[in-house]
Amino acid sequence: MPDFSPDDIFSDQSPIDPGFMDEAIRNVIQSLPLSGPEPAAWIQRRMHCALIMLAALYPRDETEVALAVQAVSAYHAAASCWHWAMNLPADQLAERHRHRAAAGSSARTFDTLLKSLERRQAKPLTVPPGRPEPRTWGPMQTQPFIERLESRVAQEDDRPPLLPAHWSKEAIAAAEAISEQHRFGDDNAGLDLANTDGILPGGGMIVPENPTPQQAAYLARRLRLMYQREHRENLRNGVKTPIRIRGFRTGDLIP
Repeated sequence: MPDFSPDDIFSDQSPIDPGFMDEAIRNVIQSLPLSGPEPAAWIQRRMHCALIMLAALYPRDETEVALAVQAVSAYHAAASCWHWAMNLPADQLAERHRHRAAAGSSARTFDTLLKSLERRQAKPLTVPPGRPEPRTWGPMQTQPFIERLESRVAQEDDRPPLLPAHWSKEAIAAAEAISEQHRFGDDNAGLDLANTDGILPGGGMIVPENPTPQQAAYLARRLRLMYQREHRENLRNGVKTPIRIRGFRTGDLIP
């Protein structure tokens, strides 16, 4: 078995372009959830462990490095969201639910990226396949490792600075329209919209006298979303009393 260390990807003699690797390191470090003032040793340990995880995925070319960077970022996003979901005050129930949902989504993204990386790495490559033999790990020397990478990644280049982006009114309107389409799709996931009559252009519905099963399901979803929006607005305004459930009659508008 050839002598192959995971840390070889950080070497100047790595088969991966060092300039591309520098940018990948920068992206990993920038995605870390650094929480408030911390001892320098804690920050260095977190950065070092993130790069250990990047190396442990054994990326062998620039494409696999990109997948590995996204996987590491998704892992940290999930961990950060789990932290907030479990530690927010009990009266911020909506925010805790939102962070739990984001944590689950990030965890699924992490799993998808790992599977994509595994499928790619299952193909024959020019580097020796298989895992390296076990090795004896020395004590973790975080400070010299991070300082060396910081000095290399922080080097200025000769490219002119990027000009700030200026969005036209048309581009902003198009982006908002696309965002609204995505939100409408997420809000109505699982509903049979094609066979649901009476949906208004804004997404609301007038309560019919005898709703069909599809209309009843849609109205129930709209009511839930309405109460969720009202609850979030109350929290922003400092109102912590429970939402009052109101009755609706035929002809009422459910926004």
